[in-house]
Amino acid sequence: MIIKNANLNGEKKNIVIEDEKIVRITEDDLSGEAIDVGGMDVIPGLVDIHTHGIMGYDTMDADFKPMCKYYAQNGTTSFLPTTMTLGLDALKKVVDAKTDFSGANILGFHFEGPYISKKHKGAQNEEYIRTPDVEEFKKFDNVLMITVAPEVENGINFIKQISKKTVVSLGHTDCDYNTAITAIDNGAKCLTHTFNAMPPLHHRAPGPIGAAVEKNIYAQIICDGLHIEKAAVLAAYKMFGNDRMCLISDSIRPAKLPDGEYESGGLPVFVKNNSIRLKDGTLAGSYACLMDCVKKAVEFGIPKADAVKMATETPACLLGVKKGKIAVGYDADLLIVDEFLNIQKIIIGGKVF
Repeated sequence: MIIKNANLNGEKKNIVIEDEKIVRITEDDLSGEAIDVGGMDVIPGLVDIHTHGIMGYDTMDADFKPMCKYYAQNGTTSFLPTTMTLGLDALKKVVDAKTDFSGANILGFHFEGPYISKKHKGAQNEEYIRTPDVEEFKKFDNVLMITVAPEVENGINFIKQISKKTVVSLGHTDCDYNTAITAIDNGAKCLTHTFNAMPPLHHRAPGPIGAAVEKNIYAQIICDGLHIEKAAVLAAYKMFGNDRMCLISDSIRPAKLPDGEYESGGLPVFVKNNSIRLKDGTLAGSYACLMDCVKKAVEFGIPKADAVKMATETPACLLGVKKGKIAVGYDADLLIVDEFLNIQKIIIGGKVF
């Protein structure tokens, strides 16, 4: 397949795809099966490393066929289905489920818990919070990322032992700066939904955010306009930059559904005016898809190219996968979009979805 007349950061190019990979990017006139996009923008398919569900479906259902479809339709061509803090049998059911379906690629799983802080549990179910256990964790296959509170019993030792194979992200934590530094020195590479469910950045108690800035690790940001105010999003952008800040949706089951009462992680949640909250008003996850977050970042004043990078190349680099970039050798997961980032065509693995 050839994608002709693609606008790549202001330059008109032709993209040649073979065997699901990008094999050539050129200005030469080429013959063969082609899609002429007439100068529209072509960007990488979005990579969401933290998302629980959408359109009534949830990772904990372990039913990924419809999820792959709906994520792809919304521009997310690769994702980590993210679990809730629930029982071990429920988690095992998820990782053992079939994941090879048409639509968005499931790269692996993100375990959000169960090894987290009760103080900062957020919308996680406290009943299922556990002490980190390496042997227990080894029973689960294909977990590419896990959110851990490093201050809990055995937290640092757990991080040290698993971080060579699994991306450890610090989150749902009450850790101080020194504990965060120790966790990072032992292999933690990321913050989970930065600012949310963790101590704030204080000038005399910099906490995990200050440690992450100092150590130059990655930071996830829910840029839905609700979880984090504009000024804080822009501050994170300036602190971490486009090569360390990852936009995430943190969407949950009711995302994109009408106002009403739903369930997430065994807890009742309520959708109203594009927000999802617990009964007490606590934000329970996002109503947004990742493209919504990219658009919001641009609305906040982040350059479009950087906003796109933070939802594509940057999270893919964190995971160590060759996605999220329009370059030779990368997977041909692409979006044809208009100037406002509205999706016109979706290509996954070199085929129109």
